[in-house]
Amino acid sequence: MRILTGAMVAISIAGILFAGDIEVTGEIVDIQSAKLEDYNIDILQMQLRLQDREMIMAHLGPAWMFNIEFEEGDEVTCIGKYNGDNQFMVREVLRNTVRYLVRGEDYEPLWLRTRLQNENHIYNPQNEEMVKGTIEDLYVDKQSLIMEAQVKTENGENIRVKLAPEWYLQNKLRLGDELELRGSAVKSEGQIMILTQQMRNLRTQQEIMLRNNQGFPNWCSKGTCPNKEKGQPCCQDDKPTRGKK
Repeated sequence: MRILTGAMVAISIAGILFAGDIEVTGEIVDIQSAKLEDYNIDILQMQLRLQDREMIMAHLGPAWMFNIEFEEGDEVTCIGKYNGDNQFMVREVLRNTVRYLVRGEDYEPLWLRTRLQNENHIYNPQNEEMVKGTIEDLYVDKQSLIMEAQVKTENGENIRVKLAPEWYLQNKLRLGDELELRGSAVKSEGQIMILTQQMRNLRTQQEIMLRNNQGFPNWCSKGTCPNKEKGQPCCQDDKPTRGKK
């Protein structure tokens, strides 16, 4: 099984062990994805055959965190520890000389970010802008569970871009992708942020509609969202923000 993944975090030949960390090296026997229920995010899992022939299941992060192809038969080194459910949670994974950071020292998932304040942004079609640039950072906002990106434009400017839930995008993006997008510019933490209405991924040439012309999120009415099965709304807010003309 082959999985195409997102982008490189760091290059190193060795990781740092913290208290409780375990370092294991083994061959990938199987690769699969599993739902992280708390966040409706799919994460990669690798079944590894260790050098002493023991088999373990290593829990990584979302596919868009990496930019290499993990394949069966590859040898990888994982640094991590077992949680209370006896799952091996990977903090770092090394393949050849490329090291990917998956979790922090306290094992907080690096694909989640916590904002200091939860701002209520209103989409305004009169403030729409066009942006073209490269994804330099990609993560999920822990408060809203919405994916965000840091995009570096052609003139070197870094812009925060608000996208959609991870389940809605379904790994359509990864670090290093070049985007053309349109959205409403709002102020966030003293800087400009774009609430994306539509975008084109120049790597895949795929166009993705995230909101309608008034800024109403397309994912709010989708019957395929994970929350529908639980009888819950697809949006975090029962009254999602709408733009005003």
